[in-house]
Amino acid sequence: METNCGEKEKISPGFVGESAGAQENEEILRKRISGHPLFGLLIENHLNCLKVGLGEFGEVGITTEPDKAADSKPNINGIIQNPSDLDHFMEAYCMALSNLKEGIEEAQQESASFIKATYLQLGELTHTNHP
Repeated sequence: METNCGEKEKISPGFVGESAGAQENEEILRKRISGHPLFGLLIENHLNCLKVGLGEFGEVGITTEPDKAADSKPNINGIIQNPSDLDHFMEAYCMALSNLKEGIEEAQQESASFIKATYLQLGELTHTNHP
């Protein structure tokens, strides 16, 4: 790829068109995210969403303590003293995952209630039609 001055831009073997500097920045960001105090909670909330979504069909392997802080809202004020954009992002992402889990659980409960009511009605219809 050429720049305005006719020089060729270095392209690393990563993503198409991604420069080595961009890959280095991405790696730095990954390290900052994985080292963030809320990263464990973020992973736990993500796994809890997967567990709820799978329901009875399977389980997700968890390497952290189960349900350690699954239903708690993250308290960023006690962990971080100078909030940055990453802090705000991590807190918002954790809360979004918690809300998603609650939404999935609510939808599953509504579906289960509907199916149960439908089976009851079908059972009543079959018993009243056959004397």
